[in-house]
Amino acid sequence: MARLSLASLRTRLLLLVLLAVIPALGLTLYTNLEERQLRKALVQEHAMRLSRLVSADYERLIEDAQQLLVTLAQLPAVHDLNLAACNALLADLLAQRSSYANLGVIDADGDIFCSALPTDELYLGDRTYFRRALETSDFAIGEYQVGRITHKATVNFGYPVLDDAGRVHAVVFAALDLAWLNELAGQAELPPGTMLTVIDRNGTILSRYPDDGKWIGKPMPEPLVLNAIQTQKGNGTTDAPGTDGIPRLFSFAPFGGAAQSADAYVSVGIPAAVAFAGVNQILARNIAMLGIVAGLALAAAWVGGNLFIVRQIRALVEATKRVAAGELGVRTGLPPGQGELGQLAGAFDQMAESLERAHERRILEEELRRKNYQLEQQNLAIQEAN
Repeated sequence: MARLSLASLRTRLLLLVLLAVIPALGLTLYTNLEERQLRKALVQEHAMRLSRLVSADYERLIEDAQQLLVTLAQLPAVHDLNLAACNALLADLLAQRSSYANLGVIDADGDIFCSALPTDELYLGDRTYFRRALETSDFAIGEYQVGRITHKATVNFGYPVLDDAGRVHAVVFAALDLAWLNELAGQAELPPGTMLTVIDRNGTILSRYPDDGKWIGKPMPEPLVLNAIQTQKGNGTTDAPGTDGIPRLFSFAPFGGAAQSADAYVSVGIPAAVAFAGVNQILARNIAMLGIVAGLALAAAWVGGNLFIVRQIRALVEATKRVAAGELGVRTGLPPGQGELGQLAGAFDQMAESLERAHERRILEEELRRKNYQLEQQNLAIQEAN
């Protein structure tokens, strides 16, 4: 029982040390949580900077497309709707401008008239850029789309071709190839494993980096991210696995100019292991240091408990047992001290000394009574003899 009690006391000492470590562990975890939230904010800011970079480059391309279309609308091959000359001119220009997927002219009825890329008869009168150019008689920007001629993700621009009476009799268009986003992403020095995706408002992929071409024109394969984009209206972050199963921190922001801010979104997915690499290292380091401190504290509690508490209590217990067995001369052997255990040991030694003296007095009294009895018996014998 004594050993069990001493072991229980030692266990309680160790538990007290662990209880003292728990607040430090909680503070470490709380600090790590704050750092992770800060890291999320930094990743979102990185995505927004990338979106602004993309948008700025996009605005430059819009200006370039407008200048190109205004010039084309004045050239005789386009203005006079000369089919052979128009095809040759546009094919030559397309070969010089790699940022465009196609150049062409649509007549007033919405049918393709000429194109840099060969094509059969095709109706394009339902395209937004064509209708806007007809209605406004000015430069028009279309929606993001997958081209019927190019089969590529593009955004098309249109500009009206006016006849001598000032009426729109055709629309010249330029299809900007969104593949330039991949080139821009490649130059942005994104962290390893990062995915950059541009989707339209319906969730259709317009550009994806890195990509082998199989996702263009298909729905975004990360439904959790798509739902977050639509729910948070294009600004925010979310945690979700990518198509490869790797957990990622996705950040997204609107893409495009002011006229198209709700038509497309840029999503940047950074692997969680990369995004939180520094935070995880700090957490691992802090927990390791806390573990070392806790280990030292436990060792100190173990050694100090044995040295200053358990050893003294054991001496008291052993002395108590021996006194209870009749060894009244036993003392704890502990030096007198100011602490509670020292005072207890001193009180025990005084008690044992008092018991020993009382026992000695009882022995003397018994001896005296025995001798007195013997003397009385001797006196009686002498009296009888006389």
